[in-house]
Amino acid sequence: MGTASVWSPSLSSDGESALRSPEQQADDILQSLRGRRLMVLLDYDGTLSPIAPRPEDAVLPPAMRIVLDELSGRWNTAVISGRALADVRDMVGVDGIVYAGNHGLEIEGPAGTGISRSLGEAYVQDVAEASAELQSELESVEGSLVEDKQFSLSVHYRLVASADVRRVEAAVDTAIKRHPRLRKRHGKKVFELRPDLDWDKGRAVTWLLEVVNQRETEALPIYIGDDDTDEDAFRALENAGIGVLVSEEDRPTAATHRLSDTDGVRRFLARLAEGAVA
Repeated sequence: MGTASVWSPSLSSDGESALRSPEQQADDILQSLRGRRLMVLLDYDGTLSPIAPRPEDAVLPPAMRIVLDELSGRWNTAVISGRALADVRDMVGVDGIVYAGNHGLEIEGPAGTGISRSLGEAYVQDVAEASAELQSELESVEGSLVEDKQFSLSVHYRLVASADVRRVEAAVDTAIKRHPRLRKRHGKKVFELRPDLDWDKGRAVTWLLEVVNQRETEALPIYIGDDDTDEDAFRALENAGIGVLVSEEDRPTAATHRLSDTDGVRRFLARLAEGAVA
């Protein structure tokens, strides 16, 4: 993937982005396009939908769905989630968007685009066995949730008492030892067990950008996310795009911009969907 000249001051590192509205940040990006098209890549939980106690409760707000429909009608748009592909596609429910599930292990574009990729089939049995073991081990831990996503596994502990979190992590570490073809990653109140592959959201973003750039005018990619797993995508775009961290707190990040919450994301995307500086 070739590098692109982008307007990207280090807003997140000095707190300046907190003083600039989502609309102002979007306007600055639109002014920097210089004939290029945007490619907007989005996390789901904590970015498009507020974080919820349980995965099924993270419903996409109707106003966000309207904005996504408008955005995808103007710019290439993708949602890249840790959820299973079918799950995130159902949660978003917007046609014309590329969906990537399991942190990019499964990717599918709209009908007719030919965009499709699937990795991790060889690890399905490992995931299934680890899932069964963890469900049995954590059955007595109130609030724990084991989510089998076929190609990867999430162990949620948002509702677990703080005194029991160590027990949850110990069970995860034991499962990793039993299944060395899986590796452990951290997220927001979740432990991820993923195939031991050199693939993550950053690699998925790079692959999608290469596909798009082969078909049309060079795209300027923007990735928006809130979690530690999104840092892989921010790092992948450090020299070729824009990373936007969704966080009320100023924290270390490879992102160049910051929005405070999902409503800020909606306002930012709405301005990008307009496609012109007001």
